[in-house]
Formats: sequence, C-alpha cells, structure tokens
Amino acid sequence: MLTLWQDIKYGLRMLGNKAGFTAIAVLTLALGIGANTAIFSLIDAVMLKNLPVKRPQELVLFKWDTHHWPPQFSQTGGDSRLSFSYPAFKQFSTHNEVLASAFAFVPLGFNLQNVTVTVNGEPTLAYGEMVTGEYFSGLGVTAVLGRTITEEDEQPGAPRVAVISYSHWSGRFGRDPSTLGRAVTLNGTSATIVGVAPSSFYGVHPGGEPDLWIALADLPNLRPWGAKPAFTDSVFNDRDWISLNIMGRLKPGVSLEQAQSVLDIAFHQFVTADWTPDKPDRVPHLQLDSASQGVDNLRRAFSQPLEILMGAVGLVLLIACANLATLLLARATGRQKEISVRLAMGAPRTRLLRQLLTESVLLGTIGGALGLLFAAWGTQALLALMSSGPGGEQPMVLDVKPDAYVLLFTLGASVLTGVLFGLAPAFQAARLDLASAMKESGSKISEDHKGHFLGRSLVVAQVAVSLVLMIGAGLFVRTLENFERKDLGFEQKNLLTFGVDPSRAGYKGDRLVNFYQRCLEKVQALPGVQSATLMQNIPLSHWSNNTDITVEGSKLNVPSNHLRWFVVGPDFFSTLSIPLIAGRGIMESDVVAAPRVAVVDETFAKTYLGSGYPIGQHFYLGTGKPDPKFEFEIVGLVKKAELTDIHAEPIPKAYMSYAQFPEELGALYFQVRTVGNPSGLIPTLRDAIHQMDSNLPLMDVNTQTQLTADALTQERIFARLSSFFGLLALLLASIGLYGTMAYSVTRKTHEIGIRLALGAGPRNVLRMVISQGLRLTFAGVVIGIVAALAATRLISTMIYGVTASDPVTFAAVTVLLVAVAFIACYIPARKATRVDPLVALRYE
Repeated sequence: MLTLWQDIKYGLRMLGNKAGFTAIAVLTLALGIGANTAIFSLIDAVMLKNLPVKRPQELVLFKWDTHHWPPQFSQTGGDSRLSFSYPAFKQFSTHNEVLASAFAFVPLGFNLQNVTVTVNGEPTLAYGEMVTGEYFSGLGVTAVLGRTITEEDEQPGAPRVAVISYSHWSGRFGRDPSTLGRAVTLNGTSATIVGVAPSSFYGVHPGGEPDLWIALADLPNLRPWGAKPAFTDSVFNDRDWISLNIMGRLKPGVSLEQAQSVLDIAFHQFVTADWTPDKPDRVPHLQLDSASQGVDNLRRAFSQPLEILMGAVGLVLLIACANLATLLLARATGRQKEISVRLAMGAPRTRLLRQLLTESVLLGTIGGALGLLFAAWGTQALLALMSSGPGGEQPMVLDVKPDAYVLLFTLGASVLTGVLFGLAPAFQAARLDLASAMKESGSKISEDHKGHFLGRSLVVAQVAVSLVLMIGAGLFVRTLENFERKDLGFEQKNLLTFGVDPSRAGYKGDRLVNFYQRCLEKVQALPGVQSATLMQNIPLSHWSNNTDITVEGSKLNVPSNHLRWFVVGPDFFSTLSIPLIAGRGIMESDVVAAPRVAVVDETFAKTYLGSGYPIGQHFYLGTGKPDPKFEFEIVGLVKKAELTDIHAEPIPKAYMSYAQFPEELGALYFQVRTVGNPSGLIPTLRDAIHQMDSNLPLMDVNTQTQLTADALTQERIFARLSSFFGLLALLLASIGLYGTMAYSVTRKTHEIGIRLALGAGPRNVLRMVISQGLRLTFAGVVIGIVAALAATRLISTMIYGVTASDPVTFAAVTVLLVAVAFIACYIPARKATRVDPLVALRYE
C-alpha cells in the first residue's frame, strides 16, 4: 500500500510537470467518459430503475395475446393488448389466492391535457388518470400530505376526491398546505383535494407524470379515455369496452407462473361466457409480465435507440483511448533516459510497469470526475430533446440523478479507460533495452520503424472507427432529410391546430354538435382565416380510430381487414388540400338524422374494391354479423394522406362526419388555414373561443409544421447526436494523425536534413511526409468501409429513403475524412520543409 501511495504521488507530480499534455488528455477523456455516462444515465432511468414503490419486484402487468379478440368494435385506448374491461378487472380481483391486490388505471383522455381543472373560477388544463381503490395501497405509496384514494372513494354516491402530484402541488398551488381540502371542479364536476403524492412518485409510466388522480367513475364528462361505451350506457357493465390497464401485486410465496396459470383460466372463462370463436386458438390467453419497472411504453420506444447511441459513444471513447495511447507512446520515448536510469539503479521492471499504469489510471480517474459534470449537462439536454415529441407539451419525467449504477459505471469506465490507453505504452517503456538506451546516440531511423508501428496501427484504427461513426451519422441525417421532404398528402404550411373539449363543460349530444358548428362558423369568419374544419385527433400524434371492417360485396382475399378512420368536419379536404378524386367530401348536411356516409382514400379502394367503383358501396365497422349502427355508404374518394404517423406505411383510411356521432363526441381539433403566418392568429382565436364559452381553454395550440417537426423527434435526436459523435471522432482521429506525423517529423529531423543536404527539394519532403500520413489514412478507410458495411445493417430498420450501404453517403464521408486527414498531414509536412540542413545534421 505504501508503494502504491508513492506511485500515486509520483504520478501526480509527473502529470503536473506536463500540464499541457495533462489538460489535453483530461479534456479528451472527460468528453468521452461524459458522453458515455450521459447515455448510460438515460439507459439506467429508462431500462434499469424500478418504480419508486414498495417491493416493486412483486408487481405484475396484465396483457393478452391474440388479434382475434374482442369480436366487436370496441374502445381500446393505447396498446390494446394491455387493455381490459371493468367486468374483467372485477373477475381478476376475486382471485386473492394468488394476488395480494389488483388495481386498474386509465387516462381521462387521449392527450396530456385531458382534464380542465378550475380553481377559484380560473380554468387550466392538466393531465389526469382514473384509478381503482387499491391503486395507491397496492403500489405501497402513501401521501406526503393528506391521504390517497381508497376503495370507499370508488363506491357509488361517494364524494368525488382527487390526489395531486407533488410537482402539480408545487407549480399550481405553491406547496401551500391549505391546498388540502380545497374544492376544485374537474371537467365541471366538483371534487375535493384530499392528498398530495410523494415527490418521487410519477405513476406507473416512466417518462410521464399525471397531475392528478381520481377514483374510477363513469360520468358524462369524466370517463376512461373521455369516451362513452359503444354498446351500453356504463363502463362498469360493458364486457367488450376494453379500456383499463391492470396491475397486481403477487401474494407472498406465489410465483408469476403460478399466478398466470390461475388467472389465465379465469380469463378464458370470462371471454367464452358470451363469445364462441370459430377456432379454439382464437381465444386470447392472459399473460403476466413483471411490472417492477412500470408499463414499458418508454422502454419499447427508446431501448433500441439508446443501445445504438451507447455503442456510438463507446466507439468515441475507444478513439480517445487510442489517441491518448499514441500520445503516451511518444511521451514514453521521451522518458527513455529517466526509465533507463531507474533500471540501472535496480528498479524492477514490474515496478516501472505499475508506475506507468498508475499515471494512466490517474488520468482516467480525473477525466471521469470531470466527465460526470459534462454528463449532468448532457443528460438534461437529451431529456429536453426526448420531451419534444408528439404530445410533448409536458417535459419527460425521468429520475436521471446519478445512482450507484451510474457511479459504478463511471468509475469502471475511468479505470478501464486508463488501463486501455496506458497498457501498450507502459509495456513498451518497461521492455526498454538498457544498453541501447544508455548510449548518447543511436540510429533514430531504424528505431522509428520498430518503435512506432503500434502508434501507427492505432492511428489506422482511429480512422476506421471514425469513418464507421460518420457513415452512420450520414445515414441518419439523410433519413431526417427524407422524412422532412416526405409527401404526407396534405399542405402543411399556414395551417394551425388547436383543440377544445366542450363536453368537459357539460355539452353533449345535439347541443355539443351545435356548439362546434357555431364555433366553426365564428372561426371561419375571422380576418386572416382562409378556411377551417374539424378533426378528432391532433395530426401526426399517433392517435387514431382503428378497427377491422366488413366490406359489402368484396370478394378480394386480403390478409387483414384493417381500417384507420377519422371523424372530421365539413370542408376538411379543401382545408387540408387533400385532392378529391371522385364523389364529394363531408358536408354540413351529414348529420345524425341523415344516412351515415364516409369518404375513403385510394388505398381503401385498391385494397377492398380492386378495380371496382367505390362510390355507393357500403362497409361496416367490425367483423362478424354486420351491425346497421355501424354501416356507412361511400360517397367520396380522395388521394391518400398520412395524418396519424409520419412513419406509417399506407393503410386503408375512411373519413366520417363528426355530426353523425353526437353521443360519442368529445374533444375535437380545429384545423385553420390562414392567409399569413398562423402563429399571429392565436390571440384572435383564443378570444373567439372565449366569447363562445369562457370556461373552455384552448388545448395543444400549434402550427402543423411544428407538429411535423415534433413527430420527427427521434430522427432529429439521432441525426444531431450521431453527427456530434461522428465529428468528435473525426476530430480525435485527425488529432491523432497530426500528432503521429508531427512526432515522426521530429524523430526524422536528422534524416530530413540528410535528404535536403543531398539535393532533395521541399516538395519532395512535403510529398514524403504527406504520403506517409495518407497511407495510414487509406488503410483506415479500407478497414472502415468494410466495418461500416457490416455495422450499418444494424440500423437498417431505423433509416428511411436510403439503403444501409448507400454509395452517396459512403463516398461523401470518405472524401470529407480524407480531406481532413490531408490537412492534418500537411501541417507537419509543411514544417518539415522548413528544416535547416545544418541544424538537422547536428540533431539527435
């Protein structure tokens, strides 16, 4: 231990003597380790951390596994495989032989502003969830102020209560203790705040945090997903209205497999009680997944991107290690006299090896400490990027504070990095031939060829790895450009979107339809408005209505009878500039008393009708026996347009009139085509809606160009980060190449002097040095291209409009890299041409 402490003190003194070298090395390592720590911090928060609840390993998530159930058109909300009806939930809740508790949860609507909270007459928008009585107790979460929701709050006739999140309590109520017991209205329904959740609790969806939780209810303006069941009047009775997510806590001593076996039998009995499938294998099976980390929506969305980014920053760190190893090899040559003296005085070679490795590990540790600071900034920047996606009006909520995993990762990366870049120079220095080193002079020419092969190999490796990273960056940049130029089938410029939900203020049925008609007329009459219409969801928000359909008289054998359908208003196609091919669009006369009509797109016609003329044809929502309630006559045919997911392939679409769904109607979104800049019209639109009803705040106000940009968040993250890491790798590789060539010129000063004395011109010297550097570069390029052809296959599913082996990208990146390498070689080569032969002949 004493000798180790001596090595550390000596290492710190040596690093202090070379302050410039130490500063460059530490900064290089800090960038590499900091980038790795930042990405790992997100991986830790998204993929590794458990929910901040008691014994999270006991939690399980319910899901089912077939595409043939439910047989009827039904509400599913988010991921249908995670959705169940309330009667199914009650069935599961009875199995206390395997479950200590079971609880359900569901959003109040389809966006992050799904509830209007009015406090002292001032309405604001918030994100709310409905939960069953055992939600908080089942998770083991207690309130920091007041109490949580209990089973008594779920009973019919119980006073309506709410638990608010700690962040909502801080932001809206200033952490005022008197908030407890305060009366508020939620979508026009009176409620009382009875508790505040802990600051560490964000619900069961990592990345998102509800502002408030209320007990499960079925009121006209407070329902799961804000939607009325299709076949009954109550969420509590409809067996096919699958809208709830369910989690449970396993009973002590019960395994996940045991619980799944029992609950699968119960689910089978529930499903087949009122449905007999034509094939036995169409009956869904219940699956239980571990819910220790919550619902995995965020993990599914970001796990692959984070893993790829982790690989990229790992390669950057390897380049940094190779760069520093090259510098240390050169530094070790300069310390030959020191090392030879210590060997002559009897120092063991193992002790010298340990001393040199200690210096390297010290560099890595200091770089890692500074890297933690860089990582803290980088993690917040990444969170801001990830939060700007669809529905990103609320920041992403993730616990990215460094925990034991992050600190251990940073420490391990620092030590391993120090060993990696220090091992080869240390071994080379410790193997020094004492007799040769003690001589005052020697042949530097032969020594250069033998002593610097490893350094040149490291430069080749840096060039190869940087080329791989830059080609990946080029593919991601081209993917982003291709998506930005993608024809979505409608005109995005001068288009403004905003939503209102009069159903929260008590409007329903014909009164709600009439209110939307009057609002639309008022908006259309505003100065600067060219036209306006309505639709049910925010464009490109990933939300849409999806179901299987039955097409009357269709004899085409299609693999899936899938349909994506939209509820829209009159002038929809003209406002969005979607070309009408045949028939007519949705009109004001398409009301509930008129026959139900639909406009379909050309993908629908081609898929289900082939070459047949679509106008006048009929189809039904759902499969099995046609239900006249969901029968639609096709009255128009339009060009295909993508309004849901910018990444989606064309699928059949249909457009129906919102006025023909008065009972199911809720929030709608205005699409306003403006004459000029749409952002300038926002205050006027707010005033217009406020004049119609002062209790209706505008939701999700945005331009369509911004919505499209938000929909490309993941592509933008990849393009920016991969470009940054690629350019950083190129910079490090060019520095490594420059350092190697500059050191080579220094070592060859004597040789260059002889060449000049014998008549070689400056151009000959310039050509000699540059050609040596470019040979290293071209060797790295060849290796890098071969590696890139293999590596880019891993991202083939993440790129669009370009192949993984795109020759344009490969060629452009190669030319850029060779150009930068030429500059890195030219600078020391230019210096070599200025060598004075008389001085050089005396140089050793």
